[in-house]
Amino acid sequence: MTRSCPPELVDRVVGEAGRSEKRRRLLSARFTVYFVLAMCLFPQADYLEVLRLVKAGDPGLRSWTGVNKSSLTRARQRPGWTVMRELFRAVARPLGREDDLFHGLRVLALDGTLLAVPDSAVNNDAFGKSGSARSPMGYPQARVVAVAECSSHAVLDAVVGGFKESERIVSDALDAHGGTGTLLLADRGLWGLARWHRLRDQGTHLLWRIERRKARRVMDVLPDGSYLARIEANKHSKAAGTVKAPPALVRVIKYRVDGQADIVRLITSLTDHGKYPAAELAALYARRWEIELVFDEIKTHQRGRPVLRSQTPDGVRQEIYAHLIVHHATRDLLNEAARVHRSTAERTSFTRALHVVRRMVTSPSGFSPLSPQTGPAPWARRDRPESVTPPSVP
Repeated sequence: MTRSCPPELVDRVVGEAGRSEKRRRLLSARFTVYFVLAMCLFPQADYLEVLRLVKAGDPGLRSWTGVNKSSLTRARQRPGWTVMRELFRAVARPLGREDDLFHGLRVLALDGTLLAVPDSAVNNDAFGKSGSARSPMGYPQARVVAVAECSSHAVLDAVVGGFKESERIVSDALDAHGGTGTLLLADRGLWGLARWHRLRDQGTHLLWRIERRKARRVMDVLPDGSYLARIEANKHSKAAGTVKAPPALVRVIKYRVDGQADIVRLITSLTDHGKYPAAELAALYARRWEIELVFDEIKTHQRGRPVLRSQTPDGVRQEIYAHLIVHHATRDLLNEAARVHRSTAERTSFTRALHVVRRMVTSPSGFSPLSPQTGPAPWARRDRPESVTPPSVP
C-alpha cells in the first residue's frame, strides 16, 4: 500500500483538499488514510483488529492508549470521502503493455455495478433501495460506474451514485478517462447521442452496442459487410429547455454469435474498414466483459462480505474509493509479477496476489505509513521498465 500510495502523495492530497491538521494527532490524516485502506484489505476484521494488524506490520508505531472504535470513526470523518477519491485519481493509471494495444489503441470498458450498504436511515435516503416507497426491499445500494483497462483490469476512473440513478446519468460524471489513443467499449444501456459526442470531442474512439431500431439510415455499404449510417436525436425524447445533440456518422457492424438467435449490432467511430476490419472489431467487443471480472474481483474476492461496513453516505463513498485503491495497488503488483515472469495478467490469480498483499501488511516493516520510501514512487513514474525485481514476500 505504501508503495502505490507513498506518504508524500497522501500528504499532498490531504493538503490540496484543505484537510491538513492544525495540531498533531495520534490518529493523523495520513495514518487514517492507511487505516481505511487496511480496513478494506481485512473486511472481516473490526476496527480494533485492523488496528492490531497495522501495528503488527510496524512495531515502531506509538502506543494506542485511549484509541477505541468511536475515536477511529471520528478519525475517518475528519478527512472526508473526497480525499480518498482524489487519492484514487492520483494513483489510477493504465498498467497494460504495448502489445496489449489494438492497432495502437488502449482498450477500455465502461459499465456499472451495485454495492449493498448498511440499512441506516441516512444511507437509505442517500442511495435508495429496490422496491416501491411503500414496500422497499433489501439493503440500500450504491451504484458504481467505472472505466477499466481490459488487458490489466486496472480501474482508471469511477463515480458513485444511488440506486435510483441510471448508469447513463452517473457515467456523465466520469471525467478522468479516455482521450486520444483509447478505444472505449460500452453496452447498449449506456448509449446516448450527446454522450457519444462528448467522448468523441475528448479524442476517444468508441465501440458501442446499439439497439435494433438505431442506426438504420444507411449511407454507404463497405466491402467487409459493415456500413456507414447516420444517427439523429430522437425527436420524441427532447426535454424542455434542452438542445438536441447533432447527428453522428457511425459505422455499423452486425453479426450473430454461434448458438444464439439475436443479432448483435455495434456502432463505432473507427470508419476505416481497411485498418479496422469488421471481424476484428466484433471479436474485440467480447473484451467488454473483462470489466465484469473486475467487479467480481472487488465485490467477491476483495470485499469478502455482502454489505459494506459504513453507516453514513460519506463513509460509504470513502470506503468504495478505498476499495478501488486497494484493487489498483494489487493489480499493479500482479502486473509487475506477470512482466517479470513473462506471463500475462489474465493468467495470474488476483486472489493469490491479494493474499500476498495481506501478508505483507502484517509482516515487520511491510506496512509503514510513517517512514517515507526511497526511490521513485510508482505514482510518479509513467514509463515503467520492462524488467522489475519484485519485492520479497516473507
